[in-house]
Amino acid sequence: MKKIQHLDHVLVSGGTHGNEYTGAFLARHWLQNPEFLRRASFKTIPLLANQRAFSICRRYVERDLNRSFHPSGEIANPEAFELSRARDIELELRKNCAGGLPSVIFDLHSTTAQMGLSLVLTNREPFNILLYAYLRSKFPSVNAYLWQEPKSQPGFLNSLSKFGFAIEIGAVANGVLNAEWVFKTADLVSACLDFVEFWNCGELPALPPSVPLYSFLNHVDYPRGDDGLPTAMIHPLLQGRDFQPLKDGDPIFIDFKGREILWNSGTAWAVFINEAAYYEKGIAFTVTEKIEVNTVDLLIN
Repeated sequence: MKKIQHLDHVLVSGGTHGNEYTGAFLARHWLQNPEFLRRASFKTIPLLANQRAFSICRRYVERDLNRSFHPSGEIANPEAFELSRARDIELELRKNCAGGLPSVIFDLHSTTAQMGLSLVLTNREPFNILLYAYLRSKFPSVNAYLWQEPKSQPGFLNSLSKFGFAIEIGAVANGVLNAEWVFKTADLVSACLDFVEFWNCGELPALPPSVPLYSFLNHVDYPRGDDGLPTAMIHPLLQGRDFQPLKDGDPIFIDFKGREILWNSGTAWAVFINEAAYYEKGIAFTVTEKIEVNTVDLLIN
C-alpha cells in the first residue's frame, strides 16, 4: 500500500447546520466528554460549527455555512455572518493544528431524505475510498455519494482537507433528536477514528475487494410556476428510494391534479430525494451513476 503522510489532526464537526440536531448535540457532548474521540496516534478536535444557528434551531443565520468555505462564484452578501464564521473556524483550526489545517475532517449532518447511513465524498482519494470500504465491512448498509460538480466549488467545510467526508444520516426531521440515529452516528464516527488509527500504524484490517460509489451526474428541480414555487411534488413511488435504481417510465413527480411526470433519461440512481433544505436550492433530487470501485488496486498502488 502506498503510504501517505501521518495524519496528525482530525476534526469532528457537528452543527454546521443549526437545525440538524444529531451532529450538533453530539459535538456539544464531545466537547464536554472528549475521551470518546481520543486515539493514541493523533489529536481529535471536536467542533460545534454554527452555535448561533443552533441556538435558534435554524439551518443558518444569513447563508449556508456549508457553502461558505472558499466557494466559487459571486457572493451576494460578502458580510454575511456565516462567511465570517467560516473564516473564524479556519483560524481556530490553524491554531489547533500547528499552523496548518486538519489532516482529516468528518462533518456530521442529518437529512430529511431516506439516505440511511451515508457518506458524502468530494473526491476519490484512496484514503477516503478505503475508509468507506472499512465502514461498509462493519455497517453493510452504508452508501457513499461522490459529490463533484465539474463547474462548481460549493464551499463545503470538508473542502479544508482532501481526507474525510460528510456523514449524512436519515430520514430525521429538522430540530429533532432521534436516539437511534444519534447512536448510529456515534458508532460510525468511532469506526472512522479507529481507521485513522489503523492507517497511522500501517495495519489496515481486511477490506471488501470493491465498493459501490454513487457519482454525481446532475440535479433535478421541481416543476415550478411563474412565482417560483413547485407545481408538482415528489411522486409517492419515488419517495424514500434513495440509492435505488430509477428507470425510464418510472414516475418522479405528481402535480396537484394527480398528473404524473415520468423519468426518461436512462437508468440512474437518485439521492437526497425531497430533502427539505434543498427546496430553496432548486433541487428535488440528485441523479447519480453507480460505479464499482476496486479497493485491491488502491491497496497495492
